[in-house]
Amino acid sequence: MSQASHFDSKYTRTLDSLRRSICLAAPGAGMTLHETALTAEFGMSRTPIRQVLQRLAYERLVETKSGVGTVVTALKAENRERDRLVHAGMLRTAAELDIAELTIAQHSEVLALDGMMALATETDRALQFDVFSKIHGLLSELVPDLILQAAVSASFWRNVRWHMADQAENAGVALTALKRMTTLLTSYEARNGKDLILRLADGQGDR
Repeated sequence: MSQASHFDSKYTRTLDSLRRSICLAAPGAGMTLHETALTAEFGMSRTPIRQVLQRLAYERLVETKSGVGTVVTALKAENRERDRLVHAGMLRTAAELDIAELTIAQHSEVLALDGMMALATETDRALQFDVFSKIHGLLSELVPDLILQAAVSASFWRNVRWHMADQAENAGVALTALKRMTTLLTSYEARNGKDLILRLADGQGDR
């Protein structure tokens, strides 16, 4: 593995790990991310850790507070509908691009969502997050424009946080909404990437 690809791999693993921690944290937990602790935990220097934190800030998952440091951004009810509409709009914009046909492996990943949801329970926050993570991975591979890909990703994770907040407040309703969305996705026109993205956009109405 080259030095560049090794860095990219560590950066991605660290970013994914912190997203997971943020999304699975109890709402209002007041989570603070300390650079020194993160460098030790992930075996990275301060520069790449700061790049990870910058990316999380772009996704509005964290923010910097004077005298405190980097903290998880609080969810504000007045932003919820905007976050939903922005994400749905981003997805529909992405679907206007030349979206490649899914590979057999990608199609299998979509169908695997049914199996994951068959195992999902109201209280299994980790599995529900894993479902979203799989969907995000597919989106990242399908959206060809890097700028739009980053914007779709940012809006995606904001909506994942809203789902996890719903799960903490009313687990049954949250699980039902997720099942509706995954059913919509797995019934897409086989290997049609544009149809998959548009179905995900339509599924935002169930959030």
